[in-house]
Amino acid sequence: MAIKPARGERTVRPVGFFTELAPGWGFPAEGSITDAVRDFGVADERRVVSYLRGGAWIWAEMGAERDVLDPEGPTLVSAGSLYTDGAWVWREDLPYYLATYHLALPDDFVTRVRELAYSPPVVPESRLVEIATRDLGISMDQA
Repeated sequence: MAIKPARGERTVRPVGFFTELAPGWGFPAEGSITDAVRDFGVADERRVVSYLRGGAWIWAEMGAERDVLDPEGPTLVSAGSLYTDGAWVWREDLPYYLATYHLALPDDFVTRVRELAYSPPVVPESRLVEIATRDLGISMDQA
C-alpha cells in the first residue's frame, strides 16, 4: 500500500493535529499544543477521552514518540496511528494529551461527541476507505 499526498476537498475534519505532532497528513496545524493546554479539564473530559479511544481505527503507525510537552514523560507507542468517527479524524495520542494536559478542543468537535452521547458511531468500511484514499491519500493498490 503506497501513501500519496492527499488532494482535493477533505471529507473529514482534523482534531488535535498540533504543530509539534507529526505526521500531520497534510491537515493544517491547529497551532501549538502548548496554546491548547489548560489547568483543568471540562466536567466531561473523561467521557470525551473515552470517545476518542473508541473511534474506528483507520491507519496504524508503527514506532513510538516521546511526550512533546514532557521529555521525561512516557513513550507513546503508535502515537501517529489514526482514528475516526466518520466525520472527524485524530491521532492515537490525542486521548493521552487530553487526559494529561486538559487540551482545549474545537467546540464543534466536543458538541458532536456530546450529541452522540459519548459513543462513537460504527463507521462503515466504505467510509473508512473513502477517508483513507481521499483525505489521507493512501493508495489501496497492492504493489
